[in-house]
Amino acid sequence: MVSLTVDIFLTSYCIGEIINDALDVWGVHGVGGCLGSILLGVFASKAVNATGADGLLYGGGSFLVKQTIAVVAASAYAFIFTYLMLMAINLITPVRVNDKIQEIGLDEGLHGEHAYDSGVL
Repeated sequence: MVSLTVDIFLTSYCIGEIINDALDVWGVHGVGGCLGSILLGVFASKAVNATGADGLLYGGGSFLVKQTIAVVAASAYAFIFTYLMLMAINLITPVRVNDKIQEIGLDEGLHGEHAYDSGVL
């Protein structure tokens, strides 16, 4: 429930204004995954998984620290790798279109076609 509330808030109000994420990939998968992993360090209990660890609510603060470090490390790795890959791809073909094409739409700007018949809709 917490993750859903945060996801809806970020995708509806924050992310569209800050970053260009047309498919809400970061807002849905990134935020939900990071928040879920960190909250596991809060709510985990050996009563549910005897071989696991207790979370912060059950006296195991070290598990929360481990989860947070893992999320930060995985996020940093994903960001750096993605950035390097986009730089390499951009050497071969542009990753983004110019502002004019983006404003008129990719179908018309790149292909000279209309994707939807506006008279029918």
